[in-house]
Amino acid sequence: MSVLDAPPEKPADPSGPETGGGAFGIGAEDYRKPRRAWSPRGFVAALTALGVGGIAGVLLFFGIAARLERTPQWAYDVLDWVQTHEWTEKWVWVGGVVAAVVGLWLLLLAWTPGRRHLLPLKPVGPDITAYMTRGTASNLLRHTALMSTGVLDARVRVTRRKAVMRVDYHFRDPDELHDELETALRERADALLLARVPRVDVRLQPASGR
Repeated sequence: MSVLDAPPEKPADPSGPETGGGAFGIGAEDYRKPRRAWSPRGFVAALTALGVGGIAGVLLFFGIAARLERTPQWAYDVLDWVQTHEWTEKWVWVGGVVAAVVGLWLLLLAWTPGRRHLLPLKPVGPDITAYMTRGTASNLLRHTALMSTGVLDARVRVTRRKAVMRVDYHFRDPDELHDELETALRERADALLLARVPRVDVRLQPASGR
């Protein structure tokens, strides 16, 4: 659904109490809270399916071979190794730790959305979800900082909750420049229309300290 297909804004009821609206005048009842972008995780799903399928195939092979009484010698060797090695041995521990780490990694990927480089924007309609990359937000904030007098260079790291700005400056009072940058960057951060406006953290460094 494109922005042009979005439903028209509902007129406000002059007789009723004034209620706070969402982005672009859309009421809170007209849209759902924007969610973070979830990664399809195709590689992880393929890896998990390959591992589960491989284990199931080996077990199926053992079962069929045992029923037909044609179990190969290497299968007997594997079963003998499993029966004669205790869980306290070194390689059993190593295998268990590797399996646990892989399992925790898969669970972490399943419970987290991924695509950390995408930041959700304020909704403009009930069926529209838009995102901005962290690189775009960083470039816009950096451009705003470079417009201030005395700023030589700026480096920005934007997260979901914070925007850390490291600024190299000269020929300016640091307190005055800090206040000026904080005000300008706060206004720019609000103008980005992000669902969660990041908190601006400005850190100044004189040019002589580079």
